[in-house]
Formats: sequence, structure tokens, C-alpha cells
Amino acid sequence: MRTGGIRLGGWLSISDPLITEAAGRAGYDWVGLDLQHGAWDLGTAVRSIQLLDILDVPVVVRVADEELHLIPHVLDHGASEIVLAMTSTPETVAAAVARARYQPEGRRSYGGQRYGLRAEAADVSTIRPTIHAMIETPEGLERIAEITAVPGLGGVHIGPVDLGLGLGVDRASPIFAAALRRIVAAAHAAGLPAVMHAVTASQLAEMIALGFDELVLTADIGLLRAAFAEQIANARDQVLLTSAGGTE
Repeated sequence: MRTGGIRLGGWLSISDPLITEAAGRAGYDWVGLDLQHGAWDLGTAVRSIQLLDILDVPVVVRVADEELHLIPHVLDHGASEIVLAMTSTPETVAAAVARARYQPEGRRSYGGQRYGLRAEAADVSTIRPTIHAMIETPEGLERIAEITAVPGLGGVHIGPVDLGLGLGVDRASPIFAAALRRIVAAAHAAGLPAVMHAVTASQLAEMIALGFDELVLTADIGLLRAAFAEQIANARDQVLLTSAGGTE
């Protein structure tokens, strides 16, 4: 599924199966589980991966750069792609790729695809899950050409808040826009998709114009927070209107 050539991803921080199912049935091209910042542990993540897999929705899992040991575990249970947070060096990417691949190319231990419940290739050494690097630091920006040249890398994500913090600017700054263009250009030069996170409806046109191939839309907690705030504001307005009408 692509909308105008752009893939649209959902993003989940809340480890609740009802929210996972709702996202899985919503029509996203893929759904991401945030093990870096979200309220997930490995057990809840595995259950949501299983649910999304049954719904035939690709699952992307974000892991922290210091938790590479999680990569083979979530892949064993059906994750489609890994996003490596705070990627700053090509060496970290190479280590993540090695964790995702079996011998002789990597160092992933074989544990079966969800204990034989999922189909797998006859030759498991040919299984090469996608690793994406998330560029969020000044060092990652400076070394973007080296990072995108790592064999086995499947794409480049951008974490806008952390990248802005690292650069000391906000998203409205020309410096930030230049960084985005540099990262997108490096990804495309390497034949890789560029993915932007936390994109609101008002930012869609701008991100597409910058050349992004995939957009991660507002996460579950953001959607709920906005919906709750809108609901209570509308209700209070209606109460005031009704009360004013009753006193006339």
C-alpha cells in the first residue's frame, strides 16, 4: 500500500493490545513499536508483534543503540524491520546488521521463527531483515555518507526532536532544513529510502517536497492526547452555552 508513492507508518508507545489492533486495522502501510521510549517490555512487544503479524501488517521495532541484543529476539518473533535509534557511527550500524543475520554473514543465533509458527526460508542464512539507521545526532549527520554506505543498511530515519536538540535549533531553522536535505540526499545516493518521524497533517506537503519516501504519522499517545483535549474543550463550550441559555 502506497499513497502517491509514499508509505505511511503508524507509531505505538502504549503497550495495549486493543490499541495495537486498532492501529493494525486502520490501514497503515506498517506499524512501529517504540521499545526505546514506549511503555513496552519484551513480553508485551512480542504479543503485539504476533497480533500485527496475524493481521498481515509489517512490524517495525525501534531499539536503543545500546540494546542491540534485542534485535534478534524481536526478529525471531516476527518483526519485519529494526530502527536503530541515535545512530552516530557506521560501526554501530554494522553491529546491528550482524545481529540481524545468521552465519556466515552475521552473528544471529537461530531460534526458529516464533518457534516454527511462521514460515521461513529453507536456507535461513538467506534471511536478511531490514535495519534502518535513525539519524538524530550531529555526529550521525556528519558521518551520514559513511553510515549509508554500510552493507545491509535498508533505510534512514530521522528523529526530528533529537536532531534539533543536537544541532541547537528548532524545526523552523534553515539549519534544520539543510540537515534534512543532506540526510535525504545521502540516503537516495545510496539507493535507500528516507523516513521522517512525527509528521502531522499540516507537515505532509513539506516533507514530501523534501523528498521523503516514508512518513511516520503522529503516535498513539499524541492522537489520544489531542482527542481528549478536543473532547473536553468542546464539552465545556457546550455546557457554557447551555447554561447561558438556561439563565435567559
